[in-house]
Amino acid sequence: MRKNIKITVAIVLTCLALLGAWSGLLSKSQRDFYAAVGRNIKVFGDVYKQTANNYVEEVDPEKFMRAGINGMLDELDPYSVFLEKEAQDDIEIMTRGKYFGVGMRISAQNGWPTVAEQPFPNSPSEKAGIREGDQIIEIDGQSTKELSLSETAGRLRGEKKGSTVVIKIKRVGVDEPMTFSLIRDEIVVSDIQYTGFVEPGIGLIKLNVFNRGAEKQVANAIETLLDQGAEALILDLRGNPGGLLDVAVEVANNFIPKGEMVVYTKGRNPNSTKEYRTTSNPIFGSLPLVVLVNEYSASASEIVAGAIQDLDRGIIIGERSFGKGLVQTVLPIDRNAEGEVSLKLTTAKYYLPSGRLIQKMDVFKRGRNSVLWSAEEESDDESDDETEDEAEISYEKEEKFFTRNGRQVGGGGGISPDIESSNDHTTRYVGELIRQSMFFNFSLEYAAKHPELANGVEIDENILSDFADFVAAKEFKYEATGMNELEKLEELAKKEEYYDEMVAAFAQMRSKFAVVTEKEKEKSIQDIRYLLKRELVAKLKGNDAAYATSFERDATLKKAVEVLKDVNEYNRLLGSQTTGSEQNNL
Repeated sequence: MRKNIKITVAIVLTCLALLGAWSGLLSKSQRDFYAAVGRNIKVFGDVYKQTANNYVEEVDPEKFMRAGINGMLDELDPYSVFLEKEAQDDIEIMTRGKYFGVGMRISAQNGWPTVAEQPFPNSPSEKAGIREGDQIIEIDGQSTKELSLSETAGRLRGEKKGSTVVIKIKRVGVDEPMTFSLIRDEIVVSDIQYTGFVEPGIGLIKLNVFNRGAEKQVANAIETLLDQGAEALILDLRGNPGGLLDVAVEVANNFIPKGEMVVYTKGRNPNSTKEYRTTSNPIFGSLPLVVLVNEYSASASEIVAGAIQDLDRGIIIGERSFGKGLVQTVLPIDRNAEGEVSLKLTTAKYYLPSGRLIQKMDVFKRGRNSVLWSAEEESDDESDDETEDEAEISYEKEEKFFTRNGRQVGGGGGISPDIESSNDHTTRYVGELIRQSMFFNFSLEYAAKHPELANGVEIDENILSDFADFVAAKEFKYEATGMNELEKLEELAKKEEYYDEMVAAFAQMRSKFAVVTEKEKEKSIQDIRYLLKRELVAKLKGNDAAYATSFERDATLKKAVEVLKDVNEYNRLLGSQTTGSEQNNL
């Protein structure tokens, strides 16, 4: 422990020495700033040293240091974080677009890491015969019961091609666990969930994330659709959390003419201020385009959707996007026996071609106790005490922004769609069935027993009845909203000895909750039919076929198709002067 303390103190002293060396090259305000930094680094080191040496119980030096780091970063924004080894692996996959592993996606099902979908084509898992729904119960002889998903994924991955991992799985319909010896290979991650046609002439690309390689995948998907007769395209970015900035620019380049600015960044450091422009002619030309977004579309998704909107290149349909417009830079910190650790730090903000900021307003912590608050920023007039960044964002929200064709677009963070559209939310009852893996588990067993359904899946009364029996056998429990509070009230009544006076009322309320529960089940029947069909199709025909089953229930997708089939409406929404007779009707 004392060795770690000495190392920490040495780091502090080194930082102080460097700050002293730089001070002669800086302006007075800069010298004052770095002098304050130096003083506080010394204070931090002293607190660390005194606590580690003198606290009543022995302190874990690494945990104590990380608590301090996390506490500092927590004062900034949600995206500035300290990255340890497992997070480093995820960053590596994002920036390389590939990794060494066995080619499967896993999720938590029934308390075990489980193969969430069919393994990647030609991957070690697919070649070995791993199937969707297989429970991974051991990796190299160690049980996975207590492992997190990230820990499980880390054990399945490797550092080099050709290394071996032995896994033991439990499969539905097979009594004994099965053992597989898999040779790790380079796995290229597919960021596209679906490529195909919604209707003749109208293509659809569902992009899940902007990892390295997504730009080539989107370009290849567009070329495939064009070869198959696409005359319009829907780019579905709903639920896409973002990814790499340069990848977002290259994805946008598939639709936006050469030389156009897609996004620019501004930060404290002059190196953080930069424009990002398209560098080649777009593959998709000027054909009609719709981009779908929702409240979970963030960062790189908002760059693409926002640039397309600002440049009047296409129509945005859906819900207001998340509003994540901060640029993070990964800064290496240290390399130890456990691997490299890094700091992912917010260094700039994203701005769209119209000048509006993507970032929503409430991300920065601005209380009087915040490190982002400076006494020098205070004013005698209490109505004028906002910081520079607050003033900038507030001004940005009030300012009006316009697209190339003169359409007004909203500021204040996030992308407001040109047409608002959302799909109906499912009931809490269905949500609980999903959470407890009822659809997933039932479909595994049912598909194994009924392979003939591969010829066509229709959810009839027999399947519904079998599903109800399955759910009952699994002792699925569901209580309507408010039932938990009623039970707490009953316990309180018993404790305070007035339960007997209210027992009749409690019984009546329970019967009312039972009626509400039954009504919620009846209201859920169409969602249950759809989710059963989707899961069974996934098991029998694969993920593309399963995704296509959602078309009939996707109101936002239907609205996109409607707009693309009406050329005059499409042009009107863009503020275009082009008439319908000048374009092809779909």
